[in-house]
Amino acid sequence: MDNKREHRITVKISGVESFKLPVPEDEESFYRNVIEKINGNMSKLLYGIDPDSPTVALAKLSLYYASILYRKTQLINSQTQLLEDFEKRLDSLLEGTD
Repeated sequence: MDNKREHRITVKISGVESFKLPVPEDEESFYRNVIEKINGNMSKLLYGIDPDSPTVALAKLSLYYASILYRKTQLINSQTQLLEDFEKRLDSLLEGTD
């Protein structure tokens, strides 16, 4: 039985109330890195010539990250389909060569 240990880290994102998040012990540094990147992007949106409110900044970041995920997923699915088509073509070429 694989009992992974979890840590409860405190997430502090600019302009938002902090909260606790349970994360696997071996992924804690990954989550901290992601939080750091989010805060860096939030700072760019919250400060400057035409700053956004924290709500708008979070909405923009959410949309940005969701679009990246969607594009990556679409690319992976496309590559999977290409690989399946290639395998079918190979199978048809090799049919009867035994």
